[in-house]
Amino acid sequence: MIQRIQTLYLIAAAVLSGLLMTGDLMIMENGAGTVFTVDFKGLGVSGGELVQRLWPLTIIIGLVPLLALVAIFLYRRRSFQMRVTMLVLQLSLGTLILGAFYIIMFDRKMDITLIWKVKAVFPLISAILAWLAYLSILKDELLVKSYDRLR
Repeated sequence: MIQRIQTLYLIAAAVLSGLLMTGDLMIMENGAGTVFTVDFKGLGVSGGELVQRLWPLTIIIGLVPLLALVAIFLYRRRSFQMRVTMLVLQLSLGTLILGAFYIIMFDRKMDITLIWKVKAVFPLISAILAWLAYLSILKDELLVKSYDRLR
């Protein structure tokens, strides 16, 4: 299980997605000098007061590392493991799309200046790792099917 490269890809994707649950994802400053932060819990003022919960983002950020870890232990059922890995990929991309949606909506409501964090690229890297894991699982599946034809 651990000696397979897709396991390492999925562990790295789970760790990167798990890091999204800690700290700020992005910082926004409006023209009046108020600093807003977006984190795992939602949109808040820099002092710690939560302004609005962002439930879809919270759920997706929580599901990605969980499903990546579940996919690791599905190594005996490769076709199901491929489906779960593809779901991890789609949810990682969904995190990017939802984050962009929230940025656009906050910018429409108030004039904001974004201060990007390094964590903004973690969902993209996680999606790339999930894609690499999917390709490795597919390669294993094709190899097993080729051996079944020889019997």
